[in-house]
Amino acid sequence: MESIGSAYPELNNQWKSTCKLLFGKEVGELSDYRNWLMELNNQRFIQKSAKSGNDIVFTSSEFCNNAKFIGMDEVDFNKKFEPLSINEIKDIDSIVSSLNERFYYCGNIVLGNSKFIEKSSNVSNSFFIIDSVKIDSCKNIAYSQYLRLCENVFGTNEGGEGKFCIRCSILFKNTRCFELWNSPVCSDSYYSYGLENCREAFFSFNAVGKSHIIGNLTLPKDKYLSIKSKLLSEISDQLIRDKKLPSLMDLVSGAELNHTNAIAALDGTTNHEPPKDKKIINDSFSKTSALIFGKPLPGNIDDYSEWLSAHVVVPHTIPSVLSGLPVPMSKWPGLSQIPPNRVVTYGEALKLAEQLRISEPEAENISLNSILQYLGKIAYFTPEHMVGTNTNLIECQWGSTAANCYRSVICVYSKNCAYSSWPRSSEYLFGCGIVFESGFSMKCYDSVKLTRCFEVDGGSDCADTYFSHNVEGLSQCAFCFNTKSKRYAVGNAEIGQDKFLEFKKMLQEWTMSELEKKKKVGLSVYDLGCFQKS
Repeated sequence: MESIGSAYPELNNQWKSTCKLLFGKEVGELSDYRNWLMELNNQRFIQKSAKSGNDIVFTSSEFCNNAKFIGMDEVDFNKKFEPLSINEIKDIDSIVSSLNERFYYCGNIVLGNSKFIEKSSNVSNSFFIIDSVKIDSCKNIAYSQYLRLCENVFGTNEGGEGKFCIRCSILFKNTRCFELWNSPVCSDSYYSYGLENCREAFFSFNAVGKSHIIGNLTLPKDKYLSIKSKLLSEISDQLIRDKKLPSLMDLVSGAELNHTNAIAALDGTTNHEPPKDKKIINDSFSKTSALIFGKPLPGNIDDYSEWLSAHVVVPHTIPSVLSGLPVPMSKWPGLSQIPPNRVVTYGEALKLAEQLRISEPEAENISLNSILQYLGKIAYFTPEHMVGTNTNLIECQWGSTAANCYRSVICVYSKNCAYSSWPRSSEYLFGCGIVFESGFSMKCYDSVKLTRCFEVDGGSDCADTYFSHNVEGLSQCAFCFNTKSKRYAVGNAEIGQDKFLEFKKMLQEWTMSELEKKKKVGLSVYDLGCFQKS
């Protein structure tokens, strides 16, 4: 990492430029807004290094109590480890207990061509990053998380290909936006939710292909720009004075709740939900378990729901407030903040956007102080979004060209996945967190390019790897931490093909026994650092 403070001057300049683009003028120093900009992020997990005592930033807080932590720059990837002795490999408990001193969880991870990175982790190929996690191929990012291919983004939760955005959530190809939530391919939009392919929008919800809209009302361009200018002046003045503004969700939560007009707008609407086939999901789960454990797990996937849901965000259903139809909801950041008393289905949201709007006199008189009296009648939220062609998605929140996925939050270019948070360009993933370009794996987290892996956290380019953390280029390995380019290794020590396959069989049999008896495994990659033999 670069020295402390080296990123801030450039980021502060970019913050001021972005504010001028969004609000018409600068609003002060970036550091004055830190607490407010961090509000949409998960709480940062920061621990002391067991080796240096320095602060270490992590992207996850799932680690067991009393675990040992280390920074990426403190890892010795060339360190040699001795193979376990015969007495140390009698059973899984003995193996894990013997390897305990090798298990350090790694944070402050900065990879690839990256410079000027501070108080951040899981950053790759990026420049000028402060207080952020899971950032890939970005520049000028502060107080944000889960971003890819973004530039000049501040206080934002999740997104890709966004530019000049402040306090947004779930971006995709957005430019010059503020407090825009779950609205792909939009520009110059403020305090809005659920838009798609819109530009020049303020206080609008679930509109598609619109421009110059306030409160879902389309206005002539000159009138819209005049009202926008007044609102931006109010926003910038309040920011300068208070160093914060309420979020869109804060505003809506304070608005009067009356569903009368919304129910009338949906009158005659029928639900045309296509039939779903969970058998495909169960067959895919069985096929994957056979590859990983040597034989298929008995029963169906829901028998293992508690275990598959551990350490990941998985949707559950709640009723639409207007129809009672099931709507997938989760604790995913950016979706968990939605007021439950305003949740509707995706189809209902699109219908409401066409029917509910403020009047032109209301638009002319709108202000930050008066907005609450208008939001109550137009603000409805769907935690669902579908882009492209999606087939047989069951209880999923976001689908983008996906098929045969079940109880997953975001499914992008993926198929045959279940109980996962964000599979992208993947297939046959079960119980996984954020895992990209991977297949036939279970219970893996924050990883890319995995094949036939189980309980891998922070892995890349690995195959047939079990219970490992912060690893790269492994094949046929288990219980490896903070290492690269190994084959037939246990505890970072290569033991040869024959010995490893014998060990792997024992590990598979132990895992299957746990699952057959308990429907769960009493050990995860996050538990290894604190394991004590009973």
